[in-house]
Amino acid sequence: MDKYDYITATIDEEKLRLEKIISYLEENNLLEELTEYKERYNNICKYLNAKERYLHILSSIKDDKNKLEDLNKRKDEYEVDNILLEDTLLSRFNEDTGNIYKNILYENIKNEDIKDILYLIVTKESNYTELVIKRNRLKERLDKSKYPKTYDTLISQDVLIEEQDNTLDEIFIIENNIKIEEEKLKAIEDSILTDSILKILYEFWIIDTYDLNKVNRDKLFIDNRNFINIKNDISTEETLQEKNMILNLNLPGVNENNLIDIDGKKYVND
Repeated sequence: MDKYDYITATIDEEKLRLEKIISYLEENNLLEELTEYKERYNNICKYLNAKERYLHILSSIKDDKNKLEDLNKRKDEYEVDNILLEDTLLSRFNEDTGNIYKNILYENIKNEDIKDILYLIVTKESNYTELVIKRNRLKERLDKSKYPKTYDTLISQDVLIEEQDNTLDEIFIIENNIKIEEEKLKAIEDSILTDSILKILYEFWIIDTYDLNKVNRDKLFIDNRNFINIKNDISTEETLQEKNMILNLNLPGVNENNLIDIDGKKYVND
């Protein structure tokens, strides 16, 4: 029987088991195997610490992506609002000019100042940067005394434009933060891609191989599969599915007929 043959279902339980073994070896001055057990214990601790940091960052990224989704929806709404703002400006301009340019073709307008103003108003911009440039040009051309309603409306809309600016800043910050956090995840993955840790993960069925070139990174920090409990006293469809799953595992060294009784429950033993 190998020294690491044990009946622990999770890595956390194995950590507790090793703590007891190491304490016993130290108390009894049994140093021959102490180094090896400590190395295993340290590798498990390194993995569990990495897993805690990984899951924390993963949760943070999930929250950021949810925020980003909401912000992008708001951004899309602003782009629609921008069109409505410009429609309002055109309506106010027509009021300021007594509607004399309302039904005149643009190319038939003789007044160049009017043409410049109308061109800026009727050119629809949903892109924030282009919209701001256009609005600034419009402010330069509008004479408040001649077009008071248009000018006041333009100024009053600046609050909405500023809100859009803040939204775009938030989107930039969150997108950048997600990139940084994803790089941290990769660094944590790299930190545990060692033979000693991978073999432990393989041992607990967390990964399907400890060949570094074949390891599925997406599975590195999943909760490991527990030993399968056979409910011999309950004949249910779920129980049959569990038994069939054992029979279909076809794992080397697993004998489904060799069960271990732990606290009144039977587990597959190898």
